Amino acid sequence: MLRLHKNRGFTLIEIMIAIAIIAIGIFGVMSLIITVMKGNTLSKRVTTATTIAQDKMEDFKRMDYDNVVTVNESNTTDYDIEYYLEADVVPDTPATDTKTITVDVYWDPPASSSAHIVEIKTIIAQ
Repeated sequence: MLRLHKNRGFTLIEIMIAIAIIAIGIFGVMSLIITVMKGNTLSKRVTTATTIAQDKMEDFKRMDYDNVVTVNESNTTDYDIEYYLEADVVPDTPATDTKTITVDVYWDPPASSSAHIVEIKTIIAQ
């Protein structure tokens, strides 16, 4: 009687192809993870800048009308990232006895072309 030999196991080529497919999948997941981490970093910086701007706006709302003036300052609040705050106060805009307050917060130097900015505005009356 003839016996048929059945090979059990994988050939070297099959193993190499399987490793290549797994490697391609892992590289795809790694690039996705890197993109998500960059997005989280940007979101954190936007949130921090928005909080700084809102805090300054609340300070202006608590002040007496005559004491509300233009301000420039910098704060270091987030892992050595420096945030720059510029508050511009325009009197008698949009009407008499009102002031328009614009608060800008940057987390890259304002002079650079890649500066990121958060801007909020409000109007206060006398």
